Amino acid sequence: MASGPRYTVPMRRRREARTDYHQRLRLLKSGKPRLVARKSNQAVTAQLITRGPQGDETVASARSTDLAEYGWEAPTGNLPAAYLTGVLAGLRAVEAGLDEAVLDIGLNSPTPGSKVFAVQEGAIDAGLEVPHNDSVLADWSRTRGEHVAEYAEQKEEDLYSGDFDATELPDHFDELRETLLEGDVEL
Repeated sequence: MASGPRYTVPMRRRREARTDYHQRLRLLKSGKPRLVARKSNQAVTAQLITRGPQGDETVASARSTDLAEYGWEAPTGNLPAAYLTGVLAGLRAVEAGLDEAVLDIGLNSPTPGSKVFAVQEGAIDAGLEVPHNDSVLADWSRTRGEHVAEYAEQKEEDLYSGDFDATELPDHFDELRETLLEGDVEL
């Protein structure tokens, strides 16, 4: 490791590879709330965060595990769940009085068609204005989960453990999306 009087130790979160401060500064300079999309193998999280005098403040948030309250029976770590999480976060943000945001993907790779862009697409469909390029969004068939259903049909045993049949994922997705966007649920 470097040493000497001219060497400065990087900030802790930079050393831990948890924060890209140059990207964060560009997002904060926009003056718009940030749509923070984070993913894991089990769940997807979407938050709308604004700057405040005491630091960042979360205005609205949704986690893919919240979808169970609205009837979601499929796993929560896939692309359809990421889209629906974006819809839920977008609806909660619009209800809280926000109308625009910028996407913050953190240290995730900006891979076209990924879960973080599915969250963005869901928030846009919920009425939030987020600057985007359509080329990064997944095909609608993938967002609905048709690729999962096709794979499940090819497999002889059940794809998911539990009671959910993966071949019904696109229909289940359409039902919940319609329920959320029609406003028949309490957020």
